[in-house]
This record gives sequence, C-alpha cells and structure tokens, in this order.
Amino acid sequence: MTLENMTGCSKSVLFIGHDASRTGAPIFLLGFLRWFREHRAVPFRILIKGRGVLAPDFESVGPVDLFEPDPTLAQRVLRKLRIRKTISNSRHLKLLRRKLLKSNIGVVYSNTITNGPILDFLSFLNCPVICHVHELDTWIDITGVERINLVKKYASSYVAASNAVKQTLVQKLEIPESKITTIYEFIAVHDDRENESKALVPDIRQELGIGTGAKVVCGCGTMEFRKGTDLFLQVAQRVKETYRSAPVHFIWVGGSPGDVSSMRMKARSLCLEDVVHFVGQTQNVNAYYDASDIYLLTSREDSFPLVMLEAAWRGKPIICFANSGGAPEFVQHDAGVIVPSFDADQMSKSVVDLVTSDERRIQMGATAKQRVLDHHDVTVGAPKIARLIDDVLLTSEVRQCTQL
Repeated sequence: MTLENMTGCSKSVLFIGHDASRTGAPIFLLGFLRWFREHRAVPFRILIKGRGVLAPDFESVGPVDLFEPDPTLAQRVLRKLRIRKTISNSRHLKLLRRKLLKSNIGVVYSNTITNGPILDFLSFLNCPVICHVHELDTWIDITGVERINLVKKYASSYVAASNAVKQTLVQKLEIPESKITTIYEFIAVHDDRENESKALVPDIRQELGIGTGAKVVCGCGTMEFRKGTDLFLQVAQRVKETYRSAPVHFIWVGGSPGDVSSMRMKARSLCLEDVVHFVGQTQNVNAYYDASDIYLLTSREDSFPLVMLEAAWRGKPIICFANSGGAPEFVQHDAGVIVPSFDADQMSKSVVDLVTSDERRIQMGATAKQRVLDHHDVTVGAPKIARLIDDVLLTSEVRQCTQL
C-alpha cells in the first residue's frame, strides 16, 4: 500500500526551521521543500521560530507560521531602548495550536537539533518526530542539555548530515545507531548554473583590483572561531610571505557589517589589505566561486557545509582540515587536499601546491564537481528524506484508516 492509495485519510507534514536566516540549515530546508512540493502530493506546513531574510522564500513554497510572533511596535521600541520585559505569547501560541490541530499532521520534521522547546510545545500533536541534525559539538553545547533532552524525548528517529554528525549523536548524546540515518547534505544542481555568473567574473576581479595573472582563493561563511576566519588570514599571510612568483588573492564572502569591518582592520594591521578581500554578504556567491581557483575551508568544525558543495559544483578543489567534521568525507583523496591538523602553515603549503600545479588543481576540481553531481544533488538526496517521511506517514495513515 502506498500513500497515493490512501485516499480519504491524508496526513500532512509539519516542517520546523529554527530560523529563516541566510545560513546553512535554513537554506538546506528551503531547497528540500522546493523539491518536495514539486515531487510529492503530500500537504505540508512550515513552522519557523522567528522571521528572517528567507521568510518570503519559505512563504513562496508553502504556508508558514511563526513560533515567535513578529514584535509589536511597543516591543520594538523597548528592544531598541534595551529595556528587557517578559512578553507573553500565550494568545499567539493558543491560536497556533488551534490551527495546527486542524491540519491533520502525521509527522513533524525538525530541521536542526536546537528545536527542543518547539517540539515540547507541539507534543499535543502526538505524532512521530524526525530530527535532521546539522550540528556538531559546539552547537550542541550552545543549545544546552535541557533543550537537547527535549529533542531526545520527542524524536523517534534522526537524520545525520554526515558520518561525523552520526558519530557525535552516538558518542556524545548516546542516541542508538538504529535510530540514525546518514543522508549527506545536497544542493540544487542546474544545467544552466555553469554559465549563470561567468560574465560577472571579470567585473569582480576588476572591482577588487585582482589582475588576470593572479590566482584567487575563496572562503565563505559567517565570521567566527568555528569557521576559522582567523586561520584564513594566517594562511593568506604565510602564502604572501612564501610564494612570490605571482599574486595570490584571498576573498572571504559573508559576515555581518561589523565583523567585515573588524576583519578588514586586522588585514590592514598585517599588511594584507592588498591581497585579502572581505566582501560581506551577497546573493550572488557563485560569481566569487567562478572568479576563484581554490576553495579554502578553514572551519574548525562544520557538519557538511553547503558552501563547499557550491564551490565544488563550480569545479573548485577543496582544501580542508582533517577532524573538522564532514568535509573530509567529501574531499577524500582526489577532490582537494585534507590538511592533517589545524595548522595554518601546512594549509598554506597546500594552497601553494595547488596554485603551482594547474593540471592537478583542475583535475581535483573536476572530480569535486562530478562528486556533487553523482552524490550531492537534490535529485539524489531529497528522495532519501522523502522516503523516510513516506514511511512514517504511511504507518500513521494505516493506523488512522483502520480506526475509521
């Protein structure tokens, strides 16, 4: 029996996102939901903790509810004045509960391990919970024992974004392996992406003062210790000091305006302002990938970064650290270089090695691109998640229909 045969007993799915920021987990969920809407005739709703820049994108895919309502004018004024006042959302949550009870939800799909309080609120749905985990030790520690225990209380099964994540769930949180399915992160690969931003590459080089004979190394993400932005600067400094045959420029895409300003000051203090470019946030990251020769993943901890897949799809070899999370599982021995320790000197040598070997660099980039196409396209990964949802829904459908 399949879901298509279960007419009259249709259950829906509730997808939960911790926020709608332009970061990895929300971007991943948005990409999956676009695929799910097109390929599954299963009704669904989306519940997001709070509004963010991607909220309109989620709203274009399906009905969206907020767990935390938009602040009123008075609340915004108090927040601006830095006056802390406990605001009761009981009326909002009461209305949300009523709406969800009418939605005939058969499974909750929680995208990240940080949604414990939301799952606790949703316990009235009395349905299975699948928790998709994109986090490693740092975010698990930040989330805290109390919230993690709520996830463990309600989640019936887990999806791990990489084997590194699975090991963390088993070893750190003592979750049984039998409850965990590893499904690697994926992106939407389109045939037209090859030429999507190619025309912009010369403009970017010109804008940043990068000559045609220079090599370019790209990094991307928020600016924090976990992402290794400090290591990015150290690698740039070592390369500038040791390799003088041709200029090597380093571009970091992402970061808040304040963080970008701070990192630019650090670059100036190291006399790197001529070769290191912090460009801030942009919606056209692909143009920067196309302008680069190497993608440098300086993360100390990352479950399986989407930016790595995006750069790889643009044909860029990846340099990453061993024991940093899921990246080495993608890079292996032929899609880039795995640096054995968090050593900026060794990473800089790897950059120089690829800069000076066009054939090796191009071959690794081609391997990385093919690996994305074969294993990390949405058409490969999304059906795996959908099948998990189908299985849970089917069980719920059978139970409901046999009771009618």
